[in-house]
Amino acid sequence: MVFSDDILKNRHLLFRYRDFSTGNYPGFYHYHRGIELLFVHRGQGHIVLNRKLHPLEAGHLVFIQPFQLHRLHFEVSDQSPYERTILNFEPTSILPFLRSFPIALRFFEHMWKDELINQVFRMGTDMTYISTLLERFDDMKQEQDGADYQEATAMMIIHLFHYLQSQKEVVEFQGVPRTERHAEKIMQWVEEQYTNPFELDELAKELHLSKHHVSHLFRTETGSSITEYVIARRIRQACWLLKTESTPVELIGSQVGIPHFSYFCRLFKKVTGVTPKQFRNSYRSSI
Repeated sequence: MVFSDDILKNRHLLFRYRDFSTGNYPGFYHYHRGIELLFVHRGQGHIVLNRKLHPLEAGHLVFIQPFQLHRLHFEVSDQSPYERTILNFEPTSILPFLRSFPIALRFFEHMWKDELINQVFRMGTDMTYISTLLERFDDMKQEQDGADYQEATAMMIIHLFHYLQSQKEVVEFQGVPRTERHAEKIMQWVEEQYTNPFELDELAKELHLSKHHVSHLFRTETGSSITEYVIARRIRQACWLLKTESTPVELIGSQVGIPHFSYFCRLFKKVTGVTPKQFRNSYRSSI
């Protein structure tokens, strides 16, 4: 399992049009270096994002910020495939095209950097518009390269953000009240406690449920175990500290709830594919 990706390490954009899955789709907790836009053409599932579960189906557009932990889970079969278009891009590559449009630039930076109320958008009758935009870009990218391709990419992204900006008020103030799921309560508890030793007994006591029932509910609602989520959250924070702090690598594990350095290194490499030191050096060399 790879926790993060390097898809933007040597390029500004990755575009996968109508990726198709009919077999097993074992999603896992991960993040991306850039912004991700996910559009669902077919399928039913959900995404865990910001410690909430959001149902997904055809016509949903998901906006995921850089380094934001998330997990997709789809029930996939020959009769019910999962088909999606995925766009990952480095946000700084779009800024030069927005500098003449201050309102659009402010909205773009808000979506990129701020705490967001909504990140899952239902297209409804506008699904055809988004599908056509993505299809045209897929056709175009076969024919253009270099500066022309970069400009066309920026224009498509600007069109998508313009659409989101036009929907912002409707999405924010006409949401349907929802009941918090047990998995969301568990993720919130983990958010407050992940730097401490993980005790399932304490979590079960907090929710007034048995340990077995807590584990079963989380796996049923998210498709993964609580332990997997705790590990993902700790490693995600470790990645953040390695990027942003000068704390010695030997002390990072203790700060995220993994005090034994050798175990932290083994776990970090298992999840990310590199050692903590390699991760820090790679990030610094890319700045």
